[in-house]
Amino acid sequence: MTANAKASTTILWLKQLTTNTFSSINRRLEKIDFLSRNKKVLAVIAPCWCVVVITSIFLFNALAGQQREVLLAQYAGEAVALANFSAPLVLEDDLLRLNREVSEFARTRDLSFAAVVNHEAKIVAHTDAEKFNQPYEQPGNPESIATIGEVSVEAGQMTDGARVITFMKNITFSGVKIGSAVYAIPEESVGGIPRRFHWYSSLLILFFSIAAAAIVYNHDRRKRQLAANRMKVAADGTRIGPYRLKDKIAQGGMAELYIADYVREDGFKRQVAIKKVLPHLAENQDFIKMFIREARLAALLQHPNIVQIFDFGKIRDTYVIAMEYIQGMNLGQIMAHLKSPMPMDMAIFIIMKISLGLDYSHKRKDDESGQALGIVHRDVSPQNILISCQGEVKISDFGISKATTEPSFTQAGVIKGKLSYLAPEQALGQPVDHRIDIYSLGLVFYEVLSGRRLYQFDTDIEAIRKIPEMVIPQLSLERPGLPEGLERVVMKCLEKDKNQRYDDAMALHDDLLKLKIKLQMAYDASDLSNFMRTILNHA
Repeated sequence: MTANAKASTTILWLKQLTTNTFSSINRRLEKIDFLSRNKKVLAVIAPCWCVVVITSIFLFNALAGQQREVLLAQYAGEAVALANFSAPLVLEDDLLRLNREVSEFARTRDLSFAAVVNHEAKIVAHTDAEKFNQPYEQPGNPESIATIGEVSVEAGQMTDGARVITFMKNITFSGVKIGSAVYAIPEESVGGIPRRFHWYSSLLILFFSIAAAAIVYNHDRRKRQLAANRMKVAADGTRIGPYRLKDKIAQGGMAELYIADYVREDGFKRQVAIKKVLPHLAENQDFIKMFIREARLAALLQHPNIVQIFDFGKIRDTYVIAMEYIQGMNLGQIMAHLKSPMPMDMAIFIIMKISLGLDYSHKRKDDESGQALGIVHRDVSPQNILISCQGEVKISDFGISKATTEPSFTQAGVIKGKLSYLAPEQALGQPVDHRIDIYSLGLVFYEVLSGRRLYQFDTDIEAIRKIPEMVIPQLSLERPGLPEGLERVVMKCLEKDKNQRYDDAMALHDDLLKLKIKLQMAYDASDLSNFMRTILNHA
């Protein structure tokens, strides 16, 4: 093996080790209920807490630095005073008085020593009388700190090991140096952060830590209450006709979604999902017409890959739709859990099932006349693709679907559908047909294979301006190694010219089936069921 090959192998091994370690830690953290419940708030609080801690440390270090400079300046002034009153006594050679003055200077201050030396560097006054007339030796390992005016400031070490800071000022007469005045203080007198700054910093960090803990605690308490209640309705079990509402599982701007039990007088019971119009919209006739239209259209669709509608209507002044309850997740939630591209065989299996459901809805005919209803979903997106624990794949929410036999309640200029999954003609408000669903399904297919949403917009105007002109990058650039045939299928769904797309969803399904056989993929509902049970156990 060459050196380059060994290096590449080592780098690859390190990458795998890092990835596996990170994944293992992440899985372990996800198993901790507290962290799972409070991911978002901790993602905000933790960085803020770190910023406060780091800022307080820097701030109080800066204040300590300013305090140190002030103290050094004060001590330098003391050295000047020592030199000034020593000058005439050195000149007059009044050493007795000089020693008395130096001792008095030291007595009123916390000094390690004070001394005056003559021009020959011999000590003529010292707080330690035994050093009189001895050569002056500065503390060992001298280190210059600063020069403040004419005062030289140095750090050093005494013979007993104590660290000191010395302040030395030359004594001059008529511009001639006749000696020096020097004194030393313990280094801790000006070194480090003053005790009060430690207290200030600690109190600030403690205060923010308590505030952050209180925020996280309150957030966790609310999350635990929601987890315990799952937004439960009244304890006596609110009933709407034959339906006993249990848990509210979602709420939008127009309706609430509940898990409910359908209970007959003979004791027959079935779990269903109830979509209930919000009270403030119950009197809005335009909305109620649209709501009933959704139920009427969806009720016509009886297919294993479409969420089934059991009942709809007005019960006790409340408009409801009773539908099949899917115990599982939507595709958006699954992608959020994976945080990476979906396995190719799983993605192909899911898209094949949805294409069957769409093809059925597109080709559904009126039972009496035999005329095609021309139903178009118009909102194919990950949130409307449901995967059950049993590995079932179903498309839901025909709330903005359109059939040729239905009156239109769409206002001119209003875009229907999620902005990130619009076909070009849909974004431009042009006439649409079933091929916009194929385009949207292509966007979903691209997203699950690449691991990222192809595009997203904040406003209708932005979508109208950008979608028709956007160039969709080849899928192989996002996920190298995919079979060429699979990329061709995805990109054909995403042709801007609808005439270049698949004629119908069944053609898409058939191409995927051929590809699946060619690649010898045996992925089926049992594999998807095992996957769903695994992630639901970790959710």
